[in-house]
Amino acid sequence: MEKIIYSEEESFLPQPSFTTYEQIKQKREKETKEVTGNHELLNKAHDVWVAETVLLAIEKVKSERGKAPAHFAFFVMGSGGRLEQSTFSDQDHGIVFQGEDKRCQEYFLKLGEEIREGLAEVGYPRCDGNVMASNPRWCHGVIEWKEQLDAWIQANEWETLRYLITFSDARTIAGKESLLSEVKEHLLERVKQESELRKRIGENTSVLHKGIGIFGQVLTEEKGPYTGFFNVKEAALFPYVHAARMLALKEGIEEPSTLRRLALLKEKYPFLQEKEKSFSQLLELRASFSEKHHHYDDVHYIPVRSLPKGQKQQLKLWIKEGKEMLTEAKSNMEAGER
Repeated sequence: MEKIIYSEEESFLPQPSFTTYEQIKQKREKETKEVTGNHELLNKAHDVWVAETVLLAIEKVKSERGKAPAHFAFFVMGSGGRLEQSTFSDQDHGIVFQGEDKRCQEYFLKLGEEIREGLAEVGYPRCDGNVMASNPRWCHGVIEWKEQLDAWIQANEWETLRYLITFSDARTIAGKESLLSEVKEHLLERVKQESELRKRIGENTSVLHKGIGIFGQVLTEEKGPYTGFFNVKEAALFPYVHAARMLALKEGIEEPSTLRRLALLKEKYPFLQEKEKSFSQLLELRASFSEKHHHYDDVHYIPVRSLPKGQKQQLKLWIKEGKEMLTEAKSNMEAGER
């Protein structure tokens, strides 16, 4: 499967390979069967499906409103930004452009709307929290993006810190990548300079979905459609994600992938040794159930009771390891030293 190519310093973007979103949807449905069960190939495929949708949306808006008024980058966040998507994934994205909001934002908000609707048609549900490029909060020029990050930091509220954390996982899919890098570097510089901000980010990442009970059992959902299933996203994967993100912010690492963050951090933080392997195996465990996933919410749960005894014991070890790693990472983050 081909890898999408975005332009770094040039205005050139490839022409879309399809003329309708339905064609991209069909491509996705066909290719999903080929990559299901392989986490790495699946995420490369998601990049292609999303990028093809974006390229088609760009052409549609261009035909209605003319050429984009400035260079821009379309980026994804969340599991897409971190390259940790499962078979089904929702939308988390934004746009940064080279120009002022008052001159360019209207155009790019329209592009964001077209991308949002295109992705929905291809099979990516709209984000319930409205973290999409059609929302003015997630569509700005470089200067206004930096000002918004500063405002979020100044507000010092739980919600605005969550916005900062969400943005730190951003990754360019199409457009001029250096625009996003400039904004992310601004965030990293603020984190580097302000020990109190690092402490607040650590405190903001304290809520954990408990994975193991007092008797050492894996805790499963007690009611609802996933009764008896284990929430692998919240209880197993997220402690690794949060720990790696916090320390990457502290060390000024722009890389959004949890696996790459762990690889870059382990030399300075010995307690991260071997954590890449654990996290990768957790992703593969989740991927092994992909054929049983039929809806977006399905991807967060696994039928733990069907696991062999040895695999269930390994899952417990991963849960315990992730919790301890997050505690240690929070301690380093909140200490205020760099």
